[in-house]
Order: sequence, then C-alpha cells, then structure tokens
Amino acid sequence: MRVCFVSDQSFPSMGGEGISTQNFSLALRKRGHKVIMLTSRPKDPPVVKEIKIYRFFSIPISMSKDKGYFGFPTLKEILFILKKEKIEIIQINTATYLGWQTLRGARKLGIPVVLGFHTQIENVIPPHFSSLVFYVPRKITEGWFSYFYRKGNLVITPSYFAAQILQRYTHNSHNSFKVISNGVNLEKFNPQKINQKKEKKFKRKYSLEDSKFIILYVGRLDYEKNVPYLFKIMKSLKEKRENFFGIKLLIVGKGFLENELKKKRKKIGMERKIIFTGFLKEDDLLCAYACADIFILPSLAELQSISTLEAMAMKNVIMVAKSKENAGQELVKEGINGYTFSLKNPEDAAQKILKIFHDEKFKKEMQEESLKMVQEHNMEVSISKLEKIYGKLTNGHRRKDV
Repeated sequence: MRVCFVSDQSFPSMGGEGISTQNFSLALRKRGHKVIMLTSRPKDPPVVKEIKIYRFFSIPISMSKDKGYFGFPTLKEILFILKKEKIEIIQINTATYLGWQTLRGARKLGIPVVLGFHTQIENVIPPHFSSLVFYVPRKITEGWFSYFYRKGNLVITPSYFAAQILQRYTHNSHNSFKVISNGVNLEKFNPQKINQKKEKKFKRKYSLEDSKFIILYVGRLDYEKNVPYLFKIMKSLKEKRENFFGIKLLIVGKGFLENELKKKRKKIGMERKIIFTGFLKEDDLLCAYACADIFILPSLAELQSISTLEAMAMKNVIMVAKSKENAGQELVKEGINGYTFSLKNPEDAAQKILKIFHDEKFKKEMQEESLKMVQEHNMEVSISKLEKIYGKLTNGHRRKDV
C-alpha cells in the first residue's frame, strides 16, 4: 500500500503522538509498504532514509524549542503531493491546520482517511488553567475535536479509555472507531540488551552508584505530566526516615517546567536525591529503565502512555496516578504488576513504594508480571491490526484523480 502519515510532531518526535507516528510509519515501511510523512519544518530536522518526508512552513508552539512546531501547508501543496505519490490511504494523527488541510485534500481526491486520536484537552489547555478565563478556549477546543473526529472514515484510539473520551467529544458509535495499542518494540526494549557493564557506566554517569532503590519517571516535563507531585512523594519518604538514604528519583525528559523543577529540587534540599538526565535515547534510555526498580507515572492526562509500556517491557514495577483522565491505569493490575496511587495524599504512594522496597521477592514477581502483561502490546501485533484496517478501507476504493 501507499500510505501517508500526517503529524506536526514527528521526526523529531515531540510527545507520545510523535513517537507513535514514527514507530508505526517505520514499521509499515519495514513490512514493504510505501510510506510518506507530512510534518512541520523545525530547525535542523533529522535525516530519515527509510521514508520520504515533506515539510511545510511552520511556527513554534511556544518559546521553548522542545514544544515542537505547527505546520501550515496550502491545500494546493497537499493535493500536489498526494497525487504525485499516488497515495491510497492517509492516517492523520493531529487535529491541527496541517491535519485539516490534508483531510480536505483527501476528500477532494476520494482517499480514505484514518484519524488517530492522540490528544486530550489537557494537552492543549493545561489542567492548572481551570479558571473561568479559559472556559471559552476549552469549549472551542472541545467543539473543534467534536467536528474534526467525525470527518474520517475511521478513528483509531490507543486505549479503551481513549475511546471513552472520544465518544464524549463526538458521540460516535462503537462501529466508528477501533482500539489499537501504540505498542512497544519488544526487540528494542528488552532487558537482555543491557549488560552489567553498560548499567554500571550509566549509574556512574548520573551519580546512582550508591543507590539501593531507583524510582524512575520518563516523559515530558510539562504541566499535565504533574512531575512536581513526585517531589511530594519524595518528601513523604524522607519524613518516614526509613532507608531513605538508598532511594533516588531519576527524571528522564525535557520540557517547559525543567528549570522550575530544578529550582524546586534545590529549595527542598534534594539535589543528590532527585537526578535529572535530560532527554535520553538508545542505550542510555534502556539503561535508565534497566536500573530502575519502579517506574512511576504521576500524569493528570494520558491516552495510553508509551513510556509505561516501555518500562513494562524492561521489567519495571509500575505505579500510575489515579486520575479520571489517565489511561495508564489500564496497564496496572493492582498488587500484581504494580499499584495505582492517590494524587491527594503522597503518603499513599510512599507506603506502596516502601512495601516494594522491603520485599525483594515480591518486587521480582511484579517485574515478571509486567513483562508478561506487555506481550499483548507487541508493536508487531498493532501493525498487523493496522494493516487489516487499511486493507478493508482501500479494497475496491477508487481515487477520483485516477
């Protein structure tokens, strides 16, 4: 098939949607499909040999370069590319101007469109902006989502939780969407990839050699990710004075709140207890997962959580915040591979962390259970499901420009 993916935040990826889009597009190319990408034009974009990438005039989302860009193509540009590449099916993963123009082009040419639902309102308007001032922008965004996600031939959501939110926006029937996990590459995220020498080198690099127990967070450092709550959990652990010396929090990622979080770390006197690594990739990211005992996700909003899937594949115990907008809870079997925890009382998380800390056998059982559970999220399974959907939508379908 000749497939076109549309995402403002891919190559380089910014957030879960960008990572998911990159993973799916590269995996489909590996299976022999012709794949092109329509995306934004950041400064110094990476070179990608596997697929052809078309970039458009773009503006930054914010002053922070880590927040990515929005692309602004003309309809004429989109039509030219879709005709030139003889595209048979389009997957649009962002409800942006780029996504909308591509949708218009697809309709003119009669090309089937799959819409990927990867963005919550909380990703657009941060949860702490809850005052009446933001009531109108929030309603406008909800209205746009409701309109946009009714326009595709099918909507794909990464979790059943995401499907429920989609129905809230669009009132769609169950027949108009399919749940396909973002998936995880189990060949890449494999504990066997990291040996003791690599792990020891990583620990030395980030001053983790004296740690007996590592709590890990991987993700963006933005408002909806709620990373400051992890500081409250660490303070609660410190107040218990119970083996706190050996416990460290490792924070992997970059984002808008990075400098503020580092200032807060200094203010509470935990510069040696809370370690920031910045963005990690390849072996360094695998080492972070490999040396962790617990992966913790304090997010207020998640439609699945790719980092949680990666942590499970690397045999981490999983702890996910209880939030009505956090789909990561679907990945937790309470007391089996991890725990959910309260966002109102940090002591709840602290007690559960100490329970795992004090029982090595229990911890290893939970780690093995995480590895078992993640098998159903194998990327290869997700790609096969996507291929079947594409096949059904393109079967007997004739483009208007042919």
